Amino acid sequence: MVHVHVFNTLTLVADDHQHIVQGVTGPARCAGPSHIHRMRVRTSFYDGHWHWFDVMTGPAVETMDGGHVHPFEGETSYDDGHSHDVADATAQAPSLPEEEEDLDELPAMATNTNKKSKGNKR
Repeated sequence: MVHVHVFNTLTLVADDHQHIVQGVTGPARCAGPSHIHRMRVRTSFYDGHWHWFDVMTGPAVETMDGGHVHPFEGETSYDDGHSHDVADATAQAPSLPEEEEDLDELPAMATNTNKKSKGNKR
């Protein structure tokens, strides 16, 4: 199933401060009987610096209402003399039945018909 998750969390405190870590995962990648996602983002900027956070999530954990989340944990890059630990879970994504996974059946994207071409004089 092609899908992504959003995430929004805080690093643990290091050097007397925290950073915001938020973004959208990469698309799902098969991993045994489940799947995982890559998370690669830059943290919020604070006190003249930011950090990179680049990890793979854990496998999907089903939620009671049929969706799923992914746990993640790791350490930011070492910048400005320190790094931060991060641990949380992604936001939920729906679990779709197999028949809804066919990409050929997805609706076409709307196109912008208001663009003027060079030869179009109005």
